[in-house]
Amino acid sequence: MKVLHVGPLKGGIDAYFRIILSHIGCDFDFVAVRGADDGDRPYVRNGQEIKTYRTVTHRALNPLRDLWALLQVIWIIRKEHPDLVHCHSAKGGVIGRTAAFLTGKKCVYTPHAFSFFAAKSERMKRLYLWIERHTKFHSSLIACSGTERMLAIRKVDYPEKKVFLWNNSIPDVDIEMIECPNGLAADEQYIVTIARPSYQKNTLMMVEIMNKVHKVLPNVKFYLLGAGDNVYAPLQNEMKELIRKYDLESVCKMLPWLPHKDALGYLKYAQLYLTTSLYEGLPIAVLEAMSLGKAIVASDVVGNRDCVQDGLNGMLMPMESESFADTICELLKDEDRRALMGKNARKLFETEFMVEQRIQQLESIYTKIYHA
Repeated sequence: MKVLHVGPLKGGIDAYFRIILSHIGCDFDFVAVRGADDGDRPYVRNGQEIKTYRTVTHRALNPLRDLWALLQVIWIIRKEHPDLVHCHSAKGGVIGRTAAFLTGKKCVYTPHAFSFFAAKSERMKRLYLWIERHTKFHSSLIACSGTERMLAIRKVDYPEKKVFLWNNSIPDVDIEMIECPNGLAADEQYIVTIARPSYQKNTLMMVEIMNKVHKVLPNVKFYLLGAGDNVYAPLQNEMKELIRKYDLESVCKMLPWLPHKDALGYLKYAQLYLTTSLYEGLPIAVLEAMSLGKAIVASDVVGNRDCVQDGLNGMLMPMESESFADTICELLKDEDRRALMGKNARKLFETEFMVEQRIQQLESIYTKIYHA
C-alpha cells in the first residue's frame, strides 16, 4: 500500500513520521510531502531516501499561497497515485483532505492537537473549529491520544466508526549506550524540557517556575532544548529577557535543537522532566523521558493527561507557577518518591507507548481505512 503523507513535517510531527517510517512493514510504501519551511534532513528507510516533495505551504495562514499548495498536492496525488493520503496537523489536514476529496482518494487525518487549542480568542477558536468541521469531507481520523479521539467525535463531529486511536509511540532505547553530554557534570542537579519557546509550550511560565525553585534550591539548574535561529521559536527573545530580569543566566540554559543522541543524554541525567504546555497531541518528548525512567511534572492539559497519571509516574499541575514550583521542590527533596515515579513511568511506557509493540495496530488501521 502506498501512503502519501502531507503536512508540516517538523518538530514532533517529523519525529512521528520518522518513527513509523522506520518501523512499518515492507507492505507499506511512504511518500512525503513537506512544507516550505520544514527542515532538509532526508527521510531514509532501509538505507534509501524515500521520495519527498516540497510545497509552498508555510505555518502562517496565507490564502493565495495555501491555494497554490493545494494545487501542488493535487498534482502530486495524480502523479503518485497513492492508495491512501495521511494528512498531519491543521494546515496539512485542510490541504490534504481537500486534495484527496477532489481526486477521489481515501484519506485519513491526524491533528496532533486540534487547531482550535491554538486560538487566543473565542472568535478565532470558533473559526478554527468551523474549519475543522467543514473540511472533513470523506476522511477518517487517526487520533494520537485517547483525548484527541474523544474530541474528534464529540467536538469536531466525526462519526465514531471513522475515528481510530493509535497512541504516539516511540522506539525503546538502550539506556547504557546513552552518554553524558559534553560540558555536563555527571552529578549536576537539573530539570530538563524539550520545547520550542512558543505560545503552545508556555515557556515563559517555565522561567517563572524556575525563579521560584531557585529561591528554595539555588543549585538546581534548568535546561531547555529547542531554541535557536533555525527553529520556529517566537518567544525566544522574551524568554531570554525574562531570564535576565530574574538574574537566572547561571542556572537557566537555552540550548539549540540538538542531535537526538545528545538530547537523550540530557534526559537520562536529569532529575525531572518539566512541561508547561497549554495543549498537546501526545508529547513525544514526554514519552522519551518516560522511556528513560524519569518522573514528569506536567500541566494538566489535553495530551499530557494521556501519558502522565497523576501521582503514579508524575504530577499533573494547574496552570499556577507556585504550584509547579512547590511540587518540583518536593520531588527534588524526595529521591525515593521520584525514583518510584520514574520506575512507574518506564512500566507505563513499555505497556502503552513502545512502537515495536504497536506498529502492527497502525498497519491494521491503514488497511481497514483503505478497504472501507
